[in-house]
Amino acid sequence: MSEHFRLFIAVPVSTEVKLGLKTICEPLKERLLSFQKWVHPEDMHITVQFLGNTPEDKLPAIRSHLESIAAGTAPLHLITGDLGVFGKPSSPSILWAGVKGDTDRLETLHRQVEQAMQQHGYEPEDRAYSPHITLARRYQGNAPFNRQEGLSQAYSPLVWTADRLALYRSHLNRTPMYEMLYAFALNHQT
Repeated sequence: MSEHFRLFIAVPVSTEVKLGLKTICEPLKERLLSFQKWVHPEDMHITVQFLGNTPEDKLPAIRSHLESIAAGTAPLHLITGDLGVFGKPSSPSILWAGVKGDTDRLETLHRQVEQAMQQHGYEPEDRAYSPHITLARRYQGNAPFNRQEGLSQAYSPLVWTADRLALYRSHLNRTPMYEMLYAFALNHQT
């Protein structure tokens, strides 16, 4: 019987951006943002598609598709955007940093990955793709989350060139919890 891995496909975030986001998160943690889990900087990424539990024997075909998609994609010039939340406004499930820049091309990459993964039985999500970098999960404050107070911090956007697509494995009881299994260069010349 084949082992199963909890997998997702993502665009890695540069080391400089991870450090910049860590610096942005520190005062948020200290001030008032009571989130149950703050993301370890090494785990920061832009999810392209979540696959979930995947039999190990599917890895070669998934890897082949991702390698082909990456080879046909030029590097992406990305910029961090405003902070935002997903979930109930009074008790959000996710605190995130938005992503700007080559987002049209990032969405094209997302669609190509979804189409390729459908061949392996992974259905596209029903909701619209919203590229972001997760910073924290599960708000647990005593008072309802105050969006104005919590997200009013201004910060200088962080800029980087995303030059890889990666397949990650989740280890739920580890820190950092994501292991990059394979990385594929975005190297199409435009």
